Amino acid sequence: MVRLPPILFQPIASDDVAANVADAALVPPRNGIVEIAGPERAPFNEIVARYLKAVGDPREVVTDPEARYWGGRVEEHALVPLGEARLGRIGLDEWLRRSQVAA
Repeated sequence: MVRLPPILFQPIASDDVAANVADAALVPPRNGIVEIAGPERAPFNEIVARYLKAVGDPREVVTDPEARYWGGRVEEHALVPLGEARLGRIGLDEWLRRSQVAA
C-alpha cells in the first residue's frame, strides 16, 4: 500500500524541461521566475496509481491527509504553478509510452 497526501501534482517530462531551459537561455533576461509544469494536473494519488499500474506494481494507492511528501507536510497547491507557467507538451501516458515503461 502506498499512502499519499491529497495534493495536486503536475509532472513534467525531462524533454520538456530541457526545451524550456533552452528557450529561456535564448531570450533576453526576464529578471524573474519562469515556472514550468507538465500539461496535466491531477491529484498525486491518481498520477502515482497510473504509473504503478503501467509498471505492473500491484500496490494500492491510498489518499492519506497525514501522509508526508519527502518528510514534510505539503499544501494542496504547493507542487503546481498558481500563476502563469510554461506547460510541457508530453503528458503522462505519452511519457510512459516513450519511456517504454508501460506494458
